[in-house]
Amino acid sequence: MLDILITSKTRVKLLVKFFGNPNTKSYLRELADEFGDSTNSIRIELNRMVETGLLNVWSEEPYKVYQANKQHEYFTDIHNIVLKMINKRCT
Repeated sequence: MLDILITSKTRVKLLVKFFGNPNTKSYLRELADEFGDSTNSIRIELNRMVETGLLNVWSEEPYKVYQANKQHEYFTDIHNIVLKMINKRCT
């Protein structure tokens, strides 16, 4: 369902990764390996999500670590949509 609403496959993967399990923390290269996408395409989407406040980012040398921003006003809505999508895939 998200892939119909959101045309960026990388953005959908990131939403599922971070909002499906909000305690998930990850860094760029780890995401690139997991998704099989280029670091550049993932970096662009991560930067957009950080700019909108959907993700928090901090430095743990030598990495930037990303995690869902549980304080964002739309966190609960996005989290619920992602969970519904995940549950629908499993049934």
